[in-house]
Amino acid sequence: MIYGSIFDLSGAELMENINLIIENKQEFCKAASKLAFRFAKTYISTAPHEYAVTNDNTNNLSIIRTLNRFIEEHPDEAEIFWNVEYKVVFVDSYKYWQVDDWNVTKILNRNWDFKNEDGSINTSITESYKI
Repeated sequence: MIYGSIFDLSGAELMENINLIIENKQEFCKAASKLAFRFAKTYISTAPHEYAVTNDNTNNLSIIRTLNRFIEEHPDEAEIFWNVEYKVVFVDSYKYWQVDDWNVTKILNRNWDFKNEDGSINTSITESYKI
């Protein structure tokens, strides 16, 4: 396994290495921008959000697992949702959270919550998606 920045590897190397490191939220944002997020239609009335999902052995699998590892190791906080605790990070006007251990997951979730300057969480954009 190679340990290093996710941005130092080619596509083939990226697929074979899940022990990549994201050093900070700027790198997190850059890596997340490489993913295609889908709107989670099933949760529109209860928990509007987007998700990125992938199959085995793709570049996106390594990116998703690397992002989830960052969330697991550097959470901004933990939130309880439907009696389950989730670690979350706030990056670039999004809240990201993991739904499974970083080394087995194939999903990364996010919504449009962000931190205000006073540290409170602004949920107005996410709430506006509810029907």
